[in-house]
Amino acid sequence: MIRKMLAAVVAAGTVGVLALSGCSGGGGDVNAQAQQFTKDTKAQISFSWWGNNDRADQFGKAIALFNKEYPNVKVTRSFAAFADYWTARSTEAAGHALPDLMMMDAGYLSEYAGKNLLQDLTPLRSSVMPLDGVDDSSLGAGKVDGKLESVPLGTNTWSMMYNKDLLDKLGIKYPTDNMSWTDLGNFVREVDKAGASANPSQFGSSDYTDGLPGFIYWLMQQGKDVFTKEGKPAFTQQQVIDYVDSVKDMRTGGSFFPIKRDVALDPLNGFLAGQAALWFNFSTTLLQAMTDSKTEHIGIVPAPSPDGVDKHVLAQHPSLLLSVSANSKQKAAAAALLNFLVTSPDVAAVFGTSLGVPATEEGRAAAAKANATPADAAILKYASDMAPETTASYPLLPAGYGTVEAKWGELHQQLEYGQLSSKQFAQQFFDEMSLSLGN
Repeated sequence: MIRKMLAAVVAAGTVGVLALSGCSGGGGDVNAQAQQFTKDTKAQISFSWWGNNDRADQFGKAIALFNKEYPNVKVTRSFAAFADYWTARSTEAAGHALPDLMMMDAGYLSEYAGKNLLQDLTPLRSSVMPLDGVDDSSLGAGKVDGKLESVPLGTNTWSMMYNKDLLDKLGIKYPTDNMSWTDLGNFVREVDKAGASANPSQFGSSDYTDGLPGFIYWLMQQGKDVFTKEGKPAFTQQQVIDYVDSVKDMRTGGSFFPIKRDVALDPLNGFLAGQAALWFNFSTTLLQAMTDSKTEHIGIVPAPSPDGVDKHVLAQHPSLLLSVSANSKQKAAAAALLNFLVTSPDVAAVFGTSLGVPATEEGRAAAAKANATPADAAILKYASDMAPETTASYPLLPAGYGTVEAKWGELHQQLEYGQLSSKQFAQQFFDEMSLSLGN
């Protein structure tokens, strides 16, 4: 389940951000820098990201490509695990010493932008950072109060994955891309019935109201706002109740993968252990699905729509973003590197879909040609198939979002164990938002 993967990361990663102090870096006149910057300009910039050694090797190749075009820009690189990365950024922010270019997470964007720690990149669009080929809906995910504070390095989309091997063994037809929530309930019950005699018994799905991203898309499918510009919830407690109660009969009737078994499988879940047919998550987790479930036979379709809604609303979620710090003294050079990483087809060929679906059509084509893995091919095809229905920007997540997302998962587990009613779930979730979002 999503809650298992996120809770530990969020709990560790949000502590440092709380210490941020409001400041602007005073890194110089960005317009003057942009006018003076050329491909021969000498500059030294720092670039930091989170990830492992494989990602570091890939960024090393990408920066070597950048230096073929900008030979006099020296890039000092550093990386760390996710939690350590944000602890370091918090310390640097307090001392006005953030990296010139830094990887940004959607859950932290409002926090950093609200403290004036990031450079508005809009003035650089006409010069060193045109972002050719990046569509406006993707850029919308990096805007705060109309300012372009961050740019998606890659995107992903909410999806429903299914285990073809499991369904083939049970003789069940695969889920389709035009299912309603009622259709999904019938599908889950069909798999449950067919898998009851297996050892261990197999199920259609875990409770798919267990993650906050699923609720966000449920609201968007109905044309509802999620958060206000002030970072407050635009939804009500009753909408939360309606969402989790939409599968109440299935939850109490034993139609979902048992929560006790799910907890016992941690850090896997029923789907990743090959015991449940469906998994709801962002599309770029398909590689994890194939790796952990030990099969490449994983299909991917959009999550169902509410009954009576005949079109999906599949806003692109920024998998990773890049920001230039307000304290940078080399904003033009940092923006040039940002532009190169986001738009270069050669960079897309290096990373494939490991940073999300490339932001440009040329990048996606390059990733598809560069010895794409089965996961890369499926992720790129899904992005292409869903492009006509990708119309809205993903909602800007308020400062403190990571904490409330983790709280949703914690409370939902109690709901599944029968320790909370849906009304208590909604009340305690709003209590957490009041604390974490300052509402």
